[in-house]
Amino acid sequence: MMFASCILRDRMIRTARVTMLLWLAIGITLIPRAVQADPRTSYLADQLKSNDDYRVRTQAALALGASGDDAAVKPLCDALVDSNVSVKVAAAAALGKLSKPAGLPCLQSAAKRESAPSVKSQIEKSVASLQAGGSGAGGGATPPPPDAKTKVYVAIQVTNKTSRGAADVDALIRAAMQDKLLTKPGYAVAPKSETPTQGGPIVKSKKLKGFFLIATVEAPVYAGGNLSQTVRVSMWTYPDKALQGEFAPKLTQSGTPKTDAQSEDVLMKMCVENAIESFQKVVASL
Repeated sequence: MMFASCILRDRMIRTARVTMLLWLAIGITLIPRAVQADPRTSYLADQLKSNDDYRVRTQAALALGASGDDAAVKPLCDALVDSNVSVKVAAAAALGKLSKPAGLPCLQSAAKRESAPSVKSQIEKSVASLQAGGSGAGGGATPPPPDAKTKVYVAIQVTNKTSRGAADVDALIRAAMQDKLLTKPGYAVAPKSETPTQGGPIVKSKKLKGFFLIATVEAPVYAGGNLSQTVRVSMWTYPDKALQGEFAPKLTQSGTPKTDAQSEDVLMKMCVENAIESFQKVVASL
């Protein structure tokens, strides 16, 4: 049994690594950033509207949000009804970062019809940001306890390797992970204060699959006028904490020669959401 378990674990780790290598090969593109209107806006808008790959649409939304172009508002508003949750989250975040008053009405309309927690949460943050005249990020609410439909129970830990305040980074990453996890039925998230000793009986009594995710936020890298951000999410069993694999998405935004905390926030959040999506695919295969 131990031999079989080791083989399974090795396969999972290889699967996780292949998943992220595939992402790095086809899913990561440089994110253009400009202060004035850019002729690339129409190209990005077309990619956001018609590209079959949700990852390309997500990157296009993020790029439009960083463009500073008034013409980016309409395609981003249209993307709030995209079929993919990650794209809708990116579009909502992009409208907040774009900071154009014209984006407020469509965000408010989307808030009334949206049901996905992660999308609704980001819409609310962007609405608040626009109403306040700037962009920002917030923390996550206390997660609901597992119920009769819960199959997977996830505890979260955040390790901050940036020079920014640990509390701010923890709140941003934990909220993004929690929101993304809870968009999928059958998932529950452990409260931040819960210890493995407390979580163990919950997992056992409800016969849940328990996992422990450690998100390590690497320091942002500014080089060649670009900003690169990596967040490593390691996957462990819970409460016993046996390593199962790691996901390490990296995103790069061009045209960012100096420190830009708002852009760092967006990239951190997108990295985490990509890692959680890969994690959930691995869990579904078990």
